[in-house]
Amino acid sequence: MIRRAASVLAVGAVASLLLTGCGAHDSTGQVSVTVSSNAADRPYEVKVFASTGKLSEHQRVFPGGTADFAGVPLGDVTVRAGDLCPVRTTVTDDHVTAVTLSTTGC
Repeated sequence: MIRRAASVLAVGAVASLLLTGCGAHDSTGQVSVTVSSNAADRPYEVKVFASTGKLSEHQRVFPGGTADFAGVPLGDVTVRAGDLCPVRTTVTDDHVTAVTLSTTGC
């Protein structure tokens, strides 16, 4: 009887942790990247790199357009697109980080 009660409690505890997510914290943020309208009139492959150098996200954007990236690792990231000036920024979980890529200011 005691073993059965213990196993029922253990299963209940595991089920409640799975259903509530253990209070897990999402360790990702959001980046909104705009390609300057002064860029060449062609699509750019915008890439977001984590601080480790690993590609996190990518999307094609036309000049004057904006791409929104979710699931970006928190911390320092680098945003690049073709021959546009790369931008280093910090991603946090409390707001959307805005970046503009342009041909000047490199």
